[in-house]
Amino acid sequence: MNPKNLKNVFQMRNQMKQIQKKLKQTTVTQNNKSDTISVTVDGTFKIKEIKLNIENPDSKLIKNLENDLTETINKAIEKSQKNANAQLGSISNLLGM
Repeated sequence: MNPKNLKNVFQMRNQMKQIQKKLKQTTVTQNNKSDTISVTVDGTFKIKEIKLNIENPDSKLIKNLENDLTETINKAIEKSQKNANAQLGSISNLLGM
């Protein structure tokens, strides 16, 4: 292997470790439209917190909240993935992609 390529591989490895560490510390929060649900996801796509703001729930409200919760979690994960992809983009630059 070319020494220059080897150097680039080590730089990329170190950069990946730094990005992974940063992603673990990064969180994104997504609320549903009515602000009754809030979901926080970290940069490793783990749900850190779910908050519900409900007054006098009934069965229809609970069903709607269940649907909103699923949608809100998916949006939070999508947001977290975009953030991770943006940070990982710097490695592509290192490789000249």
